[in-house]
Amino acid sequence: MDRLQELRNQVDHCDRALATLLEERLSIILEIMEEKKSLGMPIFSQDRERAIIQNIGQYVHDPSFREEIKTIQTHVLRSCRRIQSRLLFPYHISLVGFMGSGKTTIGKALSKMLAMDQIDVDQVIETRARMKISDIFAQYGEPYFRELESKTVEELSQHQNVIILCGGGGVVLNKANVDNLRSNGIVVWLKASPEQIYSRIATDDTRPLLKDNMSVDKIGTLLDPRLSLYESAADIAIITDNKTEEEICMEIVDRLMQLEIDRPLPLRDVSSL
Repeated sequence: MDRLQELRNQVDHCDRALATLLEERLSIILEIMEEKKSLGMPIFSQDRERAIIQNIGQYVHDPSFREEIKTIQTHVLRSCRRIQSRLLFPYHISLVGFMGSGKTTIGKALSKMLAMDQIDVDQVIETRARMKISDIFAQYGEPYFRELESKTVEELSQHQNVIILCGGGGVVLNKANVDNLRSNGIVVWLKASPEQIYSRIATDDTRPLLKDNMSVDKIGTLLDPRLSLYESAADIAIITDNKTEEEICMEIVDRLMQLEIDRPLPLRDVSSL
């Protein structure tokens, strides 16, 4: 029993040492963040994180522990990103754009890069209605869906430090939606050409507005009248054609960092960090 207690004491000592080192690491990360901001450098670097993970594995003497320690380091890096994103983006980031512009794909990648939660407006509606969006359109019509969408957007726009994915693209049709999204966050417009959109959704039969005519021309017909709405709603516009997920996400973060906000946003609250 004495030996067991001795081993437990050793574990406690390791935990205290780990807590001290992690706290020191997090403090240094915040200093690095401020230094990068002053130098105009990108805050997040996936190449740097990959190198850190590779290096940590080389520091481990017992190979049986190597993968576990690399996994732990991955979680440490995510926590670092999470703290940085809370400080940098104390508001929500809303992704808008026509169907097939990449909101879901980029939302997931951006959520991972910034270690921020994401909320999909359409998924929230489907969960609450217990119906697919296409079924809501078919059974109740578009006006009913837009009403559900507006209520959901109004609710979700109160969230901070999250990424909001704004459905199939019609959220900008209602000015109240745009006002709600902009009242507490930044709106990012993911722009894609009709040809690019078609290449992404040509085989998708869940798009109610295109169910009878899935074509580049039809997409263009629906998209054209919305272009001015997207433009007026967006704080940032990002062209997604022929770019990788990482390139798009890095461009979004870079533009967010450069954005001079001329309207009040919530003060940064670091009390919960």
